[in-house]
Amino acid sequence: MGFVNAHYISYITGMGEGPLVASYSLATVGLMSIIGAVTFGYLADHYNARLTLALSYGFRSIGYALLLIGGSFPMAVIGVMFIGISWTSVISLTGSVSSQFFGLKKLGTIYGTMFGVMPFGASAGVWVSGKIFDVNGSYDTALWLSLLVGLGASLIIGIPRFRQPVSQLRQSN
Repeated sequence: MGFVNAHYISYITGMGEGPLVASYSLATVGLMSIIGAVTFGYLADHYNARLTLALSYGFRSIGYALLLIGGSFPMAVIGVMFIGISWTSVISLTGSVSSQFFGLKKLGTIYGTMFGVMPFGASAGVWVSGKIFDVNGSYDTALWLSLLVGLGASLIIGIPRFRQPVSQLRQSN
C-alpha cells in the first residue's frame, strides 16, 4: 500500500502522463475502496471471513501484477482500482478474523498491536520502494515485492487452519 500512497503519481508520470491525470487516476482508489469494503464485508458476513480476507489480499496482488506487467496507463488505472478494492476492506476483515480466532476479550490488545505495528511496515515499504527506484531507475522490483507480499498474505490467511476459532472451542466443551 505504501507504494501506491507515495510512488504511484511518480510511476504514472514516468509513463508520460501529467501529474493531474495521474492524481485523477489515483482518486479511483477511494471509490473502489468503498465498493470493496461493502462487497467484502457482505461476503465475510455471509460466507467465510478468513477466506474473504485472503481474497481481498488476492485482489491487491492482482492490482500490483497489473501495474507491473500492464505497461500502459489504462492498465495501471485498472491495477490501482484492484488495489483500491482491497484498500479498506482488509481493516474490518482483519478485525473480524482476529475476533473469531482470539475472541472478543483480547481483541482490543491484538487489533491495537497489529495496527500499531503496521505503520512501520508501510513506511519501510515506501522507503524501500524509493531506494529501489533510486538504484535501478525503475519501480519493477518494488512492484514485484509488493505483489509477492500480497500473495504471501493471501496464501497464509487462506491456508486451512487446524486450530479451531474460540467460538468453536467453547461449543465443543
